[in-house]
Amino acid sequence: MRQSINGYDFQSMIQNGLNNIRLAEQRINSMNVFPVADGDTGTNMRLTLENGFKRTQKSKHLGLYLCDLAAGMLLGARGNSGVILSQLFKGMSVELEKKGIVNPGEFRDALITGYRTAYKAVVNPVEGTILTVTREGIENIKSQIRGKISFEQSIKLYLESMYRSLQQTPEKLEVLKESNVVDSGAYGYIVIFEGIYKYLIGDSVEADESLINTQPKPVEPLYFDENSEFVEGYCMEFLLQLLNQKGSVKEFNLNNFINHIKELGNSIVCLKEGTIVKVHIHTLNPSPIIDFAKKFGEFISFKLENMQLQHNEFSVVKAKSDKPAKKLGIVAVVNGNEIENVYRELGCDYVISASGNMNASSSEFLDAIEAVNAEKIVIFPNNINTFGAAHQAIDIARAKDRVFIVPTKTMIEGIVALQMDLPDGNTNDRLNAFHTNIKLATTIGVTNATKNYEKDGFCCKINDKIALINDELVAVSDTLIGCLQKAIESIDLTEKTGMVIYLSNDVSDELEEDLGNALSSIGNIDYQITKGGQDIYDVLIGLF
Repeated sequence: MRQSINGYDFQSMIQNGLNNIRLAEQRINSMNVFPVADGDTGTNMRLTLENGFKRTQKSKHLGLYLCDLAAGMLLGARGNSGVILSQLFKGMSVELEKKGIVNPGEFRDALITGYRTAYKAVVNPVEGTILTVTREGIENIKSQIRGKISFEQSIKLYLESMYRSLQQTPEKLEVLKESNVVDSGAYGYIVIFEGIYKYLIGDSVEADESLINTQPKPVEPLYFDENSEFVEGYCMEFLLQLLNQKGSVKEFNLNNFINHIKELGNSIVCLKEGTIVKVHIHTLNPSPIIDFAKKFGEFISFKLENMQLQHNEFSVVKAKSDKPAKKLGIVAVVNGNEIENVYRELGCDYVISASGNMNASSSEFLDAIEAVNAEKIVIFPNNINTFGAAHQAIDIARAKDRVFIVPTKTMIEGIVALQMDLPDGNTNDRLNAFHTNIKLATTIGVTNATKNYEKDGFCCKINDKIALINDELVAVSDTLIGCLQKAIESIDLTEKTGMVIYLSNDVSDELEEDLGNALSSIGNIDYQITKGGQDIYDVLIGLF
C-alpha cells in the first residue's frame, strides 16, 4: 500500500488514465447530449489529456511534472469538457507545485483546489455536470482521507463517491433525464481516474496502437446542406496572446472581457494564464467575438466548428443503431485463456478478460453492455469483489430494466449455470434457473499461502499449499496432491455426479498425471482435467 507518490509514479498513473479513456472514448461520445448533442466529449477529453502528456518531461518532482502536464493540457484543450478538464488539473498543479512527494491528504487538497479552479473558469456553472461530480466526489469523502490511509484506499473512496454523484446527474439536469444518460464529461473524468486507480493496484491498461494519437475524423459535409437549419451555432475556441502594442497587457481586465462576450454566446469557459487568454464559447455569430478579441492581441491558435453539422451527424448515426437481436445476452468476468474458451463455447457473448484478482471495472462492464446486441443481458461477475462495479455500470447505463446480475462468486458457478442453460427457453425462466443452478456448484481452489497462518485448527507457512472451498480455508499441506485430497475428503460427495478440473500453466505434466491417479479413486464421479490458464490457483475444481 502506497503512503506517498512522486513524479515518476504520477506519470505512470496518468499514462494508465490516458489509455483508459482511449478505450472508452467512443462510449463517452455516445453519451454526449450537453451542452450540445454532438458526440465529441470523449474525443475532446482524450485529446486534451494526450496533449498534456506529450508535452511533459520525466521528473521525480511531482509538482514540476504536474505543472508541465497542466500547461500542456491548457494549450491543447478542446471543447467545453477539455477546457474544464485542463482546469481541474491546473488547480491540482497550483496546490502541489512545490511538493516533490505527495501523501493522500495533500492529494485530497489538490482535488479540492482542482474543482474550485474549474468552477471559476466557467462563466455560468451548470449543476449536474463534471463540475458537480468533481465537487461532490471529494467533498463528500474528504474527512475520510486522513491518518495512514493509503493512496489506493483514498482513490477508491474518491471513485465511489463520484459514481454516486454521477448517478444523480440526470436528476439535476433535465436534458440528461430526457435522454436517459448520465453526464458524459463527468463520466470521462471518472474513466481517467479508474485508470489511475488500476495503476495503483497493479493493473496496467494497454490501449490498442490504433487508438494512440488518433485525430478527430474528417468533417462529412453530407450532414449539412442547402436545406439544413442552423440553430446549434459554432463552437469557437482560441488562445489569445495579449500584446502591449494593442494596449497595456497589465491593464487587461478578464471580467470586463467576459461580460462583453457573454452577450454574444453561451457555454463560456474563459481564463487567463500569464499573458495568454483561453476562450471557449458557443455562438451563432463569431465575427463580433473575433473582432473584439483582436483589440487586445492576436490568436496563437483558433478553432471554429459547425455544431449543427456535428449534431446532425451524431443524430443520424444514433438512429441507425441496430435493434436488439438476441433475447438474452450473456456477459462474464473470466481469468484464464482456456476458461475463456469454455465460456464462449457455452454461449457467453462477451468475456471480460480479468487478472487473477478478477478486478473488472465499471468501464469494462459498460463496454460489454454496449457491445452485446440483446433485449436483455445477464452478467456473471464470478467474484464477490466485482459485484459493485457491475451494479455501478448498470446504474450508469440506466439499464436496470434489461441488465441483470447473477451473483456468481466463482468462475465454476458460472460454468455450471451455463452448462444447465436452455438457450431456447423463456428468458425469465432462464434467469431464474441461473440463480438456482449456481447453488449446485462447489468450488475448490488450491493455491500458495502468502503468509504464516494459525487459526481455527489450521496452521500453515508461507508457500504451503492451501485449499479453499467457496473461499473458506479447508485444507493445508506441503504438497498440491495432499492438499487437494484433504479438501475433497471434507465434502459430502453423495449428491455430486460430475467434476471439472482446471490447471494453471505452472502445473507440470508429471503433476497432472499424479493428480489424475489421485482422483481416480473418488467414487463414481465423472471428471475431466484440462488446462485453464488461470492465475493464482494452481488447481480450480468444480463439483456439481
